[in-house]
Amino acid sequence: MKINLIDNGFCKAAGLLRTRILERIPAEFSTDGLPLELCVDAGIGCAESYCILAAGNGWRITGADHCGLIFGVGKFLHTARWTADSFTPRPPQGVVSPACDFRALDCPSHFYNWYQMAPVEELTRYLEDMMLWGYNTVYSSMGVVNMERLDGPLFRRTAERFRSIFGAAKELGLRIGLGLSPNQAERSAPREFDADLSFNLELRGSLGRNLCLSKPGALEHMRGVWRAQLEQYTDIGIDYVSTWPYDEGGCGCPSCRPWGSNKYCDGCIELAKEVHRYYPDARIIVSTWAFDAPNDEGEFAGLYRRLSGDMSIADYLLVDAHGDFPRYPLEHEPIKPIVNFPEISMWGLAPWGGFGANPLPERFQRLWDSVSHLVQGGLPYSEGIYEDINKVQYIGYYWQPDRHWTDILAEYIRYEYAEDAVEEVLELMRCIEHSHTRIAGEQMPDAAVVRRAAQLAAAVNARLSDRARSAWRWRILYIRAVLDEKRYTHLLADTAEDPKKLLRFHYYSGDRLLDDPEAQKLFLELQGYYHCVPHNGENHHTLPPAGGTKLDVVI
Repeated sequence: MKINLIDNGFCKAAGLLRTRILERIPAEFSTDGLPLELCVDAGIGCAESYCILAAGNGWRITGADHCGLIFGVGKFLHTARWTADSFTPRPPQGVVSPACDFRALDCPSHFYNWYQMAPVEELTRYLEDMMLWGYNTVYSSMGVVNMERLDGPLFRRTAERFRSIFGAAKELGLRIGLGLSPNQAERSAPREFDADLSFNLELRGSLGRNLCLSKPGALEHMRGVWRAQLEQYTDIGIDYVSTWPYDEGGCGCPSCRPWGSNKYCDGCIELAKEVHRYYPDARIIVSTWAFDAPNDEGEFAGLYRRLSGDMSIADYLLVDAHGDFPRYPLEHEPIKPIVNFPEISMWGLAPWGGFGANPLPERFQRLWDSVSHLVQGGLPYSEGIYEDINKVQYIGYYWQPDRHWTDILAEYIRYEYAEDAVEEVLELMRCIEHSHTRIAGEQMPDAAVVRRAAQLAAAVNARLSDRARSAWRWRILYIRAVLDEKRYTHLLADTAEDPKKLLRFHYYSGDRLLDDPEAQKLFLELQGYYHCVPHNGENHHTLPPAGGTKLDVVI
């Protein structure tokens, strides 16, 4: 197929279009080919809009701005009908505009996850892919939870890595978001500043070193922690800074609690002052993660009162929970724009991603339907690439809130797998979710559903193109179906003898698969994709052991 790519000087968008086409078909770029023209015209619509129209015997992709042009290129690619040597464009009609302005890709670099371990080139490629699907912001946090000192080698390596990632993101036109906690310090922080951990740790967590901001000197120490991070990117620029209350954060002493409406707010105010010293135009996102969990302590109510007063520094509230969306924001008039933080990584499964992809489309549809009228964007919580399907599902909502998951993922399946595989892969995802959800609810999986998932995966795998069959996006879904059949078969046999084995099966170590050569080969393949090794005491993306060594920990 010959293509005449008229870039009009938009080299970045043209490069993405050219690269993705050449990865799929043996195209030749020449002036006598199908004309594809790239344009920018602010008059077509709001920021980040795009329009794809037939123009003469070719096509014109127009963005309202540079980002809109790249989003248009992505839609042009994703909606085309591809064969082995050509494609037929099938773009949407008219101008397409995003419903939500804040659409952030979460890239936390901690616990030796994919974002921390993958080569920068591979991570940059992933940023490009996610932008082509419609994300406009790259968000990350430094992982101080892992760091002994802020002048140590881990901090310097992480800062340099972030500079590379954020720099590449800026070149694409993406915005940059940085996560900071008002009271999360490095591990070597003075012990006399330690927080009181008498808050519910099961739901809130207590990672790393949390300080008590009521203790003399603790706030000044935290200013040093904030500044050490903020000063790393002054030549690149930061567009958003989010605060964080729990996991990284929290103090339960009488002077600080209820943390979410008391000292946390005070810390957010002081943190915002530091942010605006370095980045005057940065917007502040105040997270409410794990507020009022498990019982109502007045954190939401108190925060809402303060938002009209001294907490006016907040530009957004970030709201979500481990389970259903918190009730308070649903039942009260929002004072600030609300963005969500959907849990797409860890729900009901450990090791996270350790058995491959984790699609939960019907769960996410239900959760989205409950908040689509309220939220103005979001930051899906990610720990790696195994939730790639889930990221695409949510970005579909942020562009078009009334879109159904089957329509969003049908587009993904056609582009990433095969045109004729849509119905089978949608059913495969339903089957995987059915078993996943039953196990998370401490119910036995349905043996017929488990077998059906494996059969569907095998049937689709047999007729995919070589390119699609070998691509990691298909492999992690295929591997999940194969490993699920193996481990659920063992579970059904084990629980027939001892029903109690079901209770912690979502933490199942996979020891019963140690003598299964195919399973061990698939685990090793996942290690390659994730750039990680089995449990090393730090990596929370633990894979079941490969090589025959049983673990002495529950994973």
